[in-house]
Amino acid sequence: MKIRHVLAVATVLAVLGLAACGDTTLHEPGVYKGPSDPEAGEEAANARAEKLRERAILAHSDR
Repeated sequence: MKIRHVLAVATVLAVLGLAACGDTTLHEPGVYKGPSDPEAGEEAANARAEKLRERAILAHSDR
């Protein structure tokens, strides 16, 4: 019986704690509305791809 009271109080506290996060903004799915991201550009993607390609060549060169 005591454990039920503890669980009930913990649940109420968790719900109240999550309800305090009321500053959440919801946007349409698939549409990014944040500040511009320098890592999201095509040039940055090509640079990442080149680094990954080099790592793959180094990792598989001993086989």
